[in-house]
Amino acid sequence: MKENNPVIKLYIACSLDGFIARENGNIDWLTEYENSSETDYGYSEFYSSIGTVLMGRKTYEQVLGFGVWPYGEKKTYVFTRQNEPLRRERNIEFVSGDVGKFVRRLKENTDEDIWLVGGSQLIRAFLEEDLVQDLIIFVVPVILGGGIPLFNRIGKEVRLRMIDTKRYENGLVRLEYKIEG
Repeated sequence: MKENNPVIKLYIACSLDGFIARENGNIDWLTEYENSSETDYGYSEFYSSIGTVLMGRKTYEQVLGFGVWPYGEKKTYVFTRQNEPLRRERNIEFVSGDVGKFVRRLKENTDEDIWLVGGSQLIRAFLEEDLVQDLIIFVVPVILGGGIPLFNRIGKEVRLRMIDTKRYENGLVRLEYKIEG
């Protein structure tokens, strides 16, 4: 019997009006809030607590554009309904098919927490299937007026319990919730 029950955590930033990217997927509005020597917004602690990274194909392709693969040696699963992207980083596995079935099996076979990076379509699927336990959302003090929504037509009510909040000098706010039920 396994001692640890891994938790799936959504750790993500959004604009005040609830968008994770512009319509074209651009996240240029986040650059002034990147981790710095002054603060990493708790990222180092969070990152060391997870063993697996999950993301959608569009998010994967965007991360490839950053240059250096930021997830190092962490096992990463990329959910896609298309053929594999042209470039593959180390420790990447592409997954298609039933998201819920795959994630439940993954949770049974790991002891470490799991990071749901995004994007919007995958977040919706995880919430619809009750696969996420924790939400750590950074609200960036900008109103984009449109873009890719963080929570797009989930189709059901999701109740949350506030765990913690933290305000940073630059106006960014960290909200941490547990999903009820």
